[in-house]
Amino acid sequence: MPLPEPILDDLRFQKDLVDEARRRIIRYCPEWTDYNLSDPGITLIELFAWMTELITYRLNLVPEKNYMRFLDLLGMQLQSASSARVELTFRLSVPLPIAPEDDTVAAVPQGTQVATRASGEEEEVIFTTDEKLVVVPPLLTQLRRGQAEEFNKNYVPRLGVETFYTFSRKPQMGDTFYIGFDENRNIAGHILRLNFECEETQATGVRRADPPWVWECSMGDGNWQEIPPSTVAGEKDTTGGLNNERGSLVLYLPLWMKPDQVYGRSALWIRCRLEQRHKEQGMYTQSPRIKRVQAFSLGAVTTAAHAVIVRDELLGISNGDPGQLFHLKNAPILALREGETVQVEETRDGETVLVPWEYVPDFSGSDRHDRHFCLDGAAGEVSFGPAIRQPDGTVRQYGRVPEAGRQIVFAQYRYGGGTAGNVPVGKIQVLKTALPYIDRVTNLRRAEGGRDAETLEEARLRARRELRAQQRAVTADDYEILAKGASRSLARVRCIAPNPKTSNLPPGMVELLVVPAAFDALRAGDLSKLFVDPDLMRLIEAHLDKYRLLTTTVRIREPNYVGVKVAVEVVASEYSQPEVVRARVAESLKTFLSPLAIGSGDEAQNDFVGPDWDGWPFGRALFVSEIYSLIQKIPGVKHVLDVKLYRRPVIPSKEKLIAVEEETPGQENVEAQAQAPVESELIEVDQKRIDVPADTLLCSLNHQVNLVEL
Repeated sequence: MPLPEPILDDLRFQKDLVDEARRRIIRYCPEWTDYNLSDPGITLIELFAWMTELITYRLNLVPEKNYMRFLDLLGMQLQSASSARVELTFRLSVPLPIAPEDDTVAAVPQGTQVATRASGEEEEVIFTTDEKLVVVPPLLTQLRRGQAEEFNKNYVPRLGVETFYTFSRKPQMGDTFYIGFDENRNIAGHILRLNFECEETQATGVRRADPPWVWECSMGDGNWQEIPPSTVAGEKDTTGGLNNERGSLVLYLPLWMKPDQVYGRSALWIRCRLEQRHKEQGMYTQSPRIKRVQAFSLGAVTTAAHAVIVRDELLGISNGDPGQLFHLKNAPILALREGETVQVEETRDGETVLVPWEYVPDFSGSDRHDRHFCLDGAAGEVSFGPAIRQPDGTVRQYGRVPEAGRQIVFAQYRYGGGTAGNVPVGKIQVLKTALPYIDRVTNLRRAEGGRDAETLEEARLRARRELRAQQRAVTADDYEILAKGASRSLARVRCIAPNPKTSNLPPGMVELLVVPAAFDALRAGDLSKLFVDPDLMRLIEAHLDKYRLLTTTVRIREPNYVGVKVAVEVVASEYSQPEVVRARVAESLKTFLSPLAIGSGDEAQNDFVGPDWDGWPFGRALFVSEIYSLIQKIPGVKHVLDVKLYRRPVIPSKEKLIAVEEETPGQENVEAQAQAPVESELIEVDQKRIDVPADTLLCSLNHQVNLVEL
């Protein structure tokens, strides 16, 4: 346990100051007999007691100041705010290609600013794109059947001359046909529309509105990801299962789509595979026949961060002294990327030029010739190397000192971040700059990952953990503690070490289970934001490389998740509002069955889960009796009659909550559309408990709360 902090002066306003002064009146001033609150003397006593209490308060801040000073000597700094990230969908004003053989492209430069609409007291929230986005016209080069003996035949040049049978003459489960696109025109993240001309047939045994097929795209290394056809108004599948003479469907391709080889043929592949997921879909009695296929780009997706880019900001003029400190105009500053650095004027070959300096976390390894600087991102402070007197009396310069009279410029930095960037679906709609062929922009998924800068209390807790780890990752606890220092976008980490009884990891490998900071998304019921971005994985891995043993391999992945739905029947107390009680029960269940602590600090909830609750513990079983106890403590609940539990696996990358744009022209309204597994996939739990493995967390689904009258 932490060492207790002494209270230097424990005098309190009423008990120790006011009351004690009133007791001494009879001794030092016996003629004073009026002790009422309206007496001017009593007022003076209370005034001086208040002033004395202020002195006491300031005196007791001395240990706090010393504590912060010690942390500063250890090199502890407040972690900067993390920036919310989002996928932005840019829609084209005209599909590409505009005409056959036309190679016009639409470009969105890196750093393009988009924003939410300012309304009332809400200020606009600005996002900037991370990379340059180029929307290219797709070039369809291959159309092949999936059987190995038939795959060598490409039907693209034969269309119009020879009919393409998508499946075998007698279709069977697993039959597949492939559509290949030129690798030199990267369509990853594109909104792809496929137009089909087919030989018109009857339904041939399938349900036109829901045919028994699955669309997938290549993800590299033999991996495939399902991409369900869009159900947005104006983009719905009109092919009738490829039975209509003309029809189209729209596919939202993932950003991580990659080319792959199928039977030795390399391309960006999309495939359609026969798979009957429920009997109502039916089954083809004969293969659809395609006469022509066309592909168009309707837009594309790119990533963006809640940040504003500032370029070439003049920090000031150097005075030539060691330890100079300059303040940026904006804060907090996000983590520096390549090309974001401080530049200092120098004379080279008789010409004044700006020379970039290198960022270092501290000056402990810098000598007097190193062009190094430090940055406090939370405060927006740039510092240069100090001169420190050594034990032998000499003065050592840590890091080079900018020459006197030289301008100091910050070439580029990004500021922003915080919880303000966690905006809901469809809120980002404003293009700050007009772009050719770009009609509009929106976010089809909510932004998540934004956290405010670290507080002093959080820094104190982190300091205790990191001092225990001693900057070396040896034990499982060390990996968990040090991994959290990689980014504020990280909420929880669980380290699994090799153990023949509990894990299948080989010796020398540790596995980190990472839960991103998706607090707002979980409150909104969006489980897709539990997906761990590959960039975050690489950031954690690079951060741990400084601390891990050379013989240790680190593997980072998401935990396994089990979604839990609770169906409960409760009786409300007399004079309670039924809808208020229903909302309280649903909210308590969502907060309790969550991988992160998303509660609002309700006392009843804290009494049940404890003050140190940071989300559902890894590998902890859920008992139905806990649900009874939780609901019974909720104000307004009189009785709990029945509780049923349902479960299903949750894969964050497939839990999509996107926005659906209305087809009406000129309107900007969007509404949320869930593309998650259907309720039929829920499995009722017969036992009175749900057991989960050590690498698994529970997360909350939509609960059913029924109010019953007795």
